[in-house]
Amino acid sequence: MIEVAALLAAFREATGRAAALWERRDGASPLLLGTTSAAFAARTEAGVEAGDAMLWAHAQGLSAQLIAAGEPAGWLFVEPGASSDADRLLAHLVPQVRRLTRERDGATGELVERYEEISLLYAIGELLGGTTSVESVADTLLRELAVTVGAPRAVFLQVDRGAGLLRPIATLGLGDVEYPPVSLDDVGHIAVAAYRSAGAIAEAGVAANAADPVLGTQRSALMAVAITRPSTGVGVTGTHPIPMQRGNAVEPPAPVPLGVLVLGGRINGPPFTAGDRKLAVAVGTQIGTAMHNASLVRSAVERQQLVRELRLAHDLQLKLLPNPSVVGPEARAAARLVPAESVGGDFFLLARLDRDRTGVLIGDVSGHGYQSALVMALALSAAAIHVQAAFDPSIALDAVRRSLVDELSSTEMSITMCYAVIDTRAGEVRFANAGHPHAFRVGADGACVRLAAVVPPIGFSDAPIEECVMSWRRGDRLVLFTDGVTDARDARDQRLGERAVLDMLATMTHGETPDALLDAMFAQVASHTRQTALRDDLAVVVVDRPFQERT
Repeated sequence: MIEVAALLAAFREATGRAAALWERRDGASPLLLGTTSAAFAARTEAGVEAGDAMLWAHAQGLSAQLIAAGEPAGWLFVEPGASSDADRLLAHLVPQVRRLTRERDGATGELVERYEEISLLYAIGELLGGTTSVESVADTLLRELAVTVGAPRAVFLQVDRGAGLLRPIATLGLGDVEYPPVSLDDVGHIAVAAYRSAGAIAEAGVAANAADPVLGTQRSALMAVAITRPSTGVGVTGTHPIPMQRGNAVEPPAPVPLGVLVLGGRINGPPFTAGDRKLAVAVGTQIGTAMHNASLVRSAVERQQLVRELRLAHDLQLKLLPNPSVVGPEARAAARLVPAESVGGDFFLLARLDRDRTGVLIGDVSGHGYQSALVMALALSAAAIHVQAAFDPSIALDAVRRSLVDELSSTEMSITMCYAVIDTRAGEVRFANAGHPHAFRVGADGACVRLAAVVPPIGFSDAPIEECVMSWRRGDRLVLFTDGVTDARDARDQRLGERAVLDMLATMTHGETPDALLDAMFAQVASHTRQTALRDDLAVVVVDRPFQERT
């Protein structure tokens, strides 16, 4: 030992006395651990082999001490001298140096032995870091681990919680044998035991065969290790661990199992060691973390794709709606649709029927979101066809109802719809209203007259839809809106209400344009809700005919 030799050299330099340390080995020649000179070593070798080393040393005029604290027995021989303190210090330091040297050598040996395992963990990290799909590299992962721990047969099982199964996604060394899915209720199976414990389990002999009839035999060992990820909570900014508290102690979150690795040892081979289990657990955690990260990446990509699709659907829905300028030049119109989600079920239609007649339609499909938007598209398409083909608003509305009867029945949805035709030659507005509550003629003096519903919403009833007529004078305006306006809520959950909207419209008596009325209504909604999210879609249509009627 170089360290012992250095210690003895320092002793010789400090005291001028020679020293040698020998280790006695049963059935073998003594081992020289360190000496201050070859001559002194040769002089003291006989003392180690003597029956009584202490008596021999005394006869030779030397000092001898037995060094055996936690180590193989050894003898320290020192030339006589007056420095007894130095002798005691040397006797104390020698076993400490021997112990530290052996620990260092042991750690070095273990590091060398575990070099393949360290290389495996590094290789797996590189492999998992280059993919977002663990399934695509499952065969390679399984093979690398199995080779490192000496397992000729292995299987990679992934959990299918919906079916209550552990399904194989990769196998090794099974040839034509098919590894079947394992039920999570099969508590006797080693894979299920490892999955439920979120740890590693080893079996051997008959127990191995019973624990896994495919991989286990009576002459081989078996090991199963859970593939786990840390337990996390998903928040707005990412993931964070959720600690569990019992009494005054806070426990770390339990790992979440995602699958199991099962490895079968060599026939008549040694059982899996604690080091093998420790390595397999580390690999299982590494794979589980990668699987969890991959699922987070997929979820993020899917969310981004959904956002793009919703944005596209929103743009397409708005493009289905007519431009208010289509009623010109005889009429003026302003309209706006704001879905509560990316898409919604509110819609409107404007039509220039001829120089004297302007058609105005508004509809509100029950609910909101994708399903409402699909029904809305069908309703808008049907309405665009029938308002041009039918002179009578009630006939047009009934034709729309017949076109949508199958869709509304299968989806259990309904539509409120009001269709009005302004006829300046006749000086009247003719309309048909199927359950739509918010349709008004607003006079130049601010008086609001409701275009009342004559039948329930489309989808609730097959009752005949009757046409209604009211007068139309210069300065009158049609204002139609959906219940998303009146149901708009503030931070205290208070509705805006229809009365507030009508009171505001009653102040618009100065010849305001449709655009001005539209802006005023949405400003009122924004002032009421402030930052509160909308619960329903908003749609508003305002139409007037300010020009001289034909005579």
